[in-house]
Amino acid sequence: MYRKKGINYLSFILLILLFALTACTQSPDFELYKGKPLKIAVVGEPPEVKEEQVIFTKISFDSMASKELKSYDAVFITENSLSEASESQYADVYLNSLIPFFFISANNHIPFTVKETAYNESWNWTAGQSYAVGVLNSKDDESLKSWKYGLYNDKKTDEHIKDVYSRIFKTIDELNQ
Repeated sequence: MYRKKGINYLSFILLILLFALTACTQSPDFELYKGKPLKIAVVGEPPEVKEEQVIFTKISFDSMASKELKSYDAVFITENSLSEASESQYADVYLNSLIPFFFISANNHIPFTVKETAYNESWNWTAGQSYAVGVLNSKDDESLKSWKYGLYNDKKTDEHIKDVYSRIFKTIDELNQ
């Protein structure tokens, strides 16, 4: 009789531990962007995202300075293009644009918006910092709006990166309203 109670008690404890461990290891349900279709220009390789209503068009730095950008909702500059994106001649493009620019895998917009600041590896993403930043010059009050997006638990996984893109899409949609 005591042995049966002990086995039941042990089974109950193991069951509670099992539930506790599975609760700790589950990843969150990230919310997808469900807004209107977006057209985004990308300098570099277009990202893989879950949203089907977001269309990426690869562009060059040369076309970034032209009037073609008016047909897009935003511009993404990917990690491999950040060094060139920080060249001083592009700062005015970012600061005078009517659409937002997002720098992927950069922790700050300063090397892109301040001409005297050089981009180097210290501006890249590291755990504890933003994974992507965005800028838009507000025409209403001449201030620079900026956004920072971190990775869930500071872990660089495909799922967490796709969540960052979903949050950026929501910001773009809010700006268009």
